[in-house]
Amino acid sequence: LYRDSDGRFQLKKGWRRVTALKQLYEETGDERFSSVIARVSESQSNRIDLYIDMVEENVVREDLTFAEMAQVAILASKDSELGAGDAEALVGRLYSSLHKMKRSYIRSFVYLLNELEDALPFPKTVSRNLGVEVARKLRASSGSAAVLRDLLVRASTAGEQNEVLDAFLADTDAEPASGKRREKVESVKYEFHV
Repeated sequence: LYRDSDGRFQLKKGWRRVTALKQLYEETGDERFSSVIARVSESQSNRIDLYIDMVEENVVREDLTFAEMAQVAILASKDSELGAGDAEALVGRLYSSLHKMKRSYIRSFVYLLNELEDALPFPKTVSRNLGVEVARKLRASSGSAAVLRDLLVRASTAGEQNEVLDAFLADTDAEPASGKRREKVESVKYEFHV
């Protein structure tokens, strides 16, 4: 916990633990779940440090999509108390513990979400490769974001949205030097439990 400028306590870390204790208390009525010991940080951290703590505590540990991580940077950039302004620049500070390639992917999604705004109804379902490629095409051709936004209006499901994005790439892709069109390769995710 830390004390904000109004003298109120703000939870800095441990939201899931507190929530779990509340739920256990509600379910069991057992008094041992009715309170928690918390450390109060007297020295108020810089506001960006609070975002970084939140990212490290909650975001990096979770299996979040690049769109969700980009949304954190966008929200932080709109925080008037932070005064950061540029979401793409914030990615480096918020996600400094991630590999620079992952930060690059997050920046691509920041660009994609900013360009398409609310026209992208299901951002979490956009795969890394699709999002990065669409962002690259949007950067390369001015005015294409408006066209893509108009096309996305018709998408009512995540599948339709991603088909529109695939079609956008197919329409704007140049023929590769080999003369063959690029084939979409289905990626497979493997999980190993030790």
